[in-house]
Amino acid sequence: MAAALGFAVLIDLGFAIMARHDSAVQVQRDAFWRVEGPPCAPLEPLTFRSLRRLPQATPYDDVLFRRLGGTMTCTHLIDRTGGAAERYPVCKFTAPDYLVVSVGGRDRFFDLTGGHAAAVEVRGGQVRCAVIPPFRM
Repeated sequence: MAAALGFAVLIDLGFAIMARHDSAVQVQRDAFWRVEGPPCAPLEPLTFRSLRRLPQATPYDDVLFRRLGGTMTCTHLIDRTGGAAERYPVCKFTAPDYLVVSVGGRDRFFDLTGGHAAAVEVRGGQVRCAVIPPFRM
């Protein structure tokens, strides 16, 4: 009986440790993908369209990201608002000079010259771009 009780305590302890670890990992993930910071500077569309080099284009879900320089990584986040789950893309960019986010037939142009990193989320067809500290992928 004592052995069974001890085994049950060990199993409960193991589950508690795993839950704490999963929670810590989720907190780190949420912090990494958070889109907070000053808004990205706007860019005149003519400036982007007059570039001599072709931008890198990456479609992600229903969004097209075009950038000149830097690298990118993306994920999906899910938020619950009013009981309904909303899934939306979030991408991070390491120092692109220029960035264009196209969604729903509309383009948003951003100027990130000067080595700025950026985070972009697209929720409900709305684009939000924030300048963020440099990060590692």
